[in-house]
Amino acid sequence: MIQNKYIIPALMAIAILICLSFWVPINLNAPSIYYGVDNFHGIRPRAIIGSLIYLLPFEQSNINFVGSLIKLISLFLWLFFITSYFYQAIFERYKNSSNLSALFIYLALTFIFASSSLTYITYSSAGFIDSFPAAIVAFLITSQYFTSNNKISIIKILLITGLLVVATWSHEKSIYDIAILLVWFSLIWGIKRGMLYFTPALLLSTALMVRMANKMTSGESPAGYLKILTSGLDFFWDNAFSVWGILIGGGALWGLYWIAGSQFIQSAEPTKIQRYRALAVWLMLIICFLPLLVALDTSRMCSLIWLPTVLVLQTVDIPALFQSTSRKIILVLLCLFQALIPPALIYNKGMAAFNCYGVWLGQFLTSTSTANFSDLGPFGLTAHSRPDFTNFFIEKCSLNQSK
Repeated sequence: MIQNKYIIPALMAIAILICLSFWVPINLNAPSIYYGVDNFHGIRPRAIIGSLIYLLPFEQSNINFVGSLIKLISLFLWLFFITSYFYQAIFERYKNSSNLSALFIYLALTFIFASSSLTYITYSSAGFIDSFPAAIVAFLITSQYFTSNNKISIIKILLITGLLVVATWSHEKSIYDIAILLVWFSLIWGIKRGMLYFTPALLLSTALMVRMANKMTSGESPAGYLKILTSGLDFFWDNAFSVWGILIGGGALWGLYWIAGSQFIQSAEPTKIQRYRALAVWLMLIICFLPLLVALDTSRMCSLIWLPTVLVLQTVDIPALFQSTSRKIILVLLCLFQALIPPALIYNKGMAAFNCYGVWLGQFLTSTSTANFSDLGPFGLTAHSRPDFTNFFIEKCSLNQSK
């Protein structure tokens, strides 16, 4: 039982992440500003990984490797927590683990999540640390201890609060994760219990950002993001809203969320409950777009859709959801769609490629340096020149083209 429950999902996660590393090369020595900052010399945003590195007995010359290793381990844990839940949910109905239908569904879901934007962002030389807070949130939502609706526990409240504050401290965009969790568990557990468990994390995370309001590690300070927010929708429409960025950031997860969310709403018999469920599904979807009010990197922000997708999938019968032939065909199409999505960062309505496929597609786009942004609109897309992203693998692309 233990072997089926944990070892097989762990091996599957390792295997698929290794396979994907041939698609998007991993630069273990990629620098990141987050590796060199810590909280032992003053509280700073996004300094959790740097603080961990500071405590480890490694030389300064090895911090890029250690930081990359922490990100990769976090990515593995994120995928392991999710796929181990899928394994239990799918094969619990099919007692015979050799059932081809169950195996197909499990492999398809694993591929979609594993090849999502979070993996490629972690593999790239961009230096983002999104996998660390994502692993914390994935652990929380897949742990039976945290998600069971038993009697109120002060210890559970403290642990949830502590984990989510650490996630926000590692990157302040985790505040949106907390908002999604607050909406979801207020629906599942009731408003009072949901507020009791997740409001402390929301308040303490907000207080932490206020404490670090004028401190900046990368991007903007919390006060800087607040200033951008006061511009209203101008920043959103002019800089962040990109249809291509939304599609690439969420990928096939948008389709999974639609399918699972529709089933979740329709499975409730009383109309009143259906309305509450629909409200929660739409609110979580809206929260996924809220980061675009202050952030340029559209695809990275929209990758947040993984969280509400997992939450909704936890409430439906996954084997039954994809039991029909038509649903299996849709699942295959979603996998193909995910495979065709270029691993790239879409920001400021431009694409920065993470692999040769993305570089090749970028040749068909107008260069950002010569583009007229006023004519782009929501469907426009340019090609960023980011040697810091591409120098690591560009020679392989040249060799392939020469052949």
